[in-house]
Amino acid sequence: MTEEKRIIDKQSPIPAYHQITSHLKERISFGEWRLGEKLPTEGDLAREYNVSRVTLRQAMTELEHQGLIVRQRGRGAFLVGVPSRFVESLNLPGMDQKVRHLHYSREILGWERTDHVEPALRQAFSITEKCPLIHLTRLFLLENKTLALNRVWLPEELVPGIIEEGLLNDSISDTMDQRYGKPFARIENYVAADRLNAADASLMRSVYDTPVLEILSTHFLADGRPAQFSRTLWVGSLVRFHFSTGD
Repeated sequence: MTEEKRIIDKQSPIPAYHQITSHLKERISFGEWRLGEKLPTEGDLAREYNVSRVTLRQAMTELEHQGLIVRQRGRGAFLVGVPSRFVESLNLPGMDQKVRHLHYSREILGWERTDHVEPALRQAFSITEKCPLIHLTRLFLLENKTLALNRVWLPEELVPGIIEEGLLNDSISDTMDQRYGKPFARIENYVAADRLNAADASLMRSVYDTPVLEILSTHFLADGRPAQFSRTLWVGSLVRFHFSTGD
């Protein structure tokens, strides 16, 4: 019997190991292997996909990082999980923030005051002169897996003492509303596909060039002033988004 050759587009800008990872996940999802079952050897899979063992090993490392397989020295790789994605509302960030985000945890990586205003921030806050900002970096986690890297900027004049006092209920929206009396009235979101750079991958404990969904959000107060700008990178393999429309 002739061994089937899987087609990998080696001219694609998407690395071959990413293509293999995605295809193996599809095969797992369709039940080609059962939980606890041993997968084909790296050599067999490398021949099947017509790639080097180094490339194939990168794909297996990604599957292991995502908690789908475990590799045992001298025994091979075994299936221990099936692809499943955390479901988040595409209304995010939306107006129902008090009832969402209770199903995953957040880990603050750091606070800082900064006078450095990048062009995107200058445009978001309509800044024409020096304006000190508060910068918050945090992770969204589910069962010790990093779902997203969230960076937030707020004008310091709107949130005096926030670094020292921290967040109420681990929530920026609750803090703005209950501590500062400045609830968000409107939020604009922009969504785009992206890939992790080395610095972000390190913060997320992930792999360089991992596909992510980028959401850029600007939060406005009732008087129309922009009060928060955020950039959130959601891991594409772990998250899917839900949205509904209606009158």
